[in-house]
Amino acid sequence: MNIENDLTAYLAKLGNIPIQEINPEVKIYNSGILSSLKLIELMAYIEKQYGFIIKPEELIEENFKNVGTIVNFIRNRTHKR
Repeated sequence: MNIENDLTAYLAKLGNIPIQEINPEVKIYNSGILSSLKLIELMAYIEKQYGFIIKPEELIEENFKNVGTIVNFIRNRTHKR
């Protein structure tokens, strides 16, 4: 499974925007792609899709700034199991 493609497709659906408008470096929260409620939905999706619980201390910008940082976060968490 390609995490970046999966995540990009989900973000497009969640934000109700064309998938072409999401690139790996665009800031997800500050750009208006996701509201705070949608960010919670994204976290729930990641937990279910990739099989781990996001800890409160992991809810930092370095992990959720853009698609690239989220992909790295998911890869790091799934490789630690």
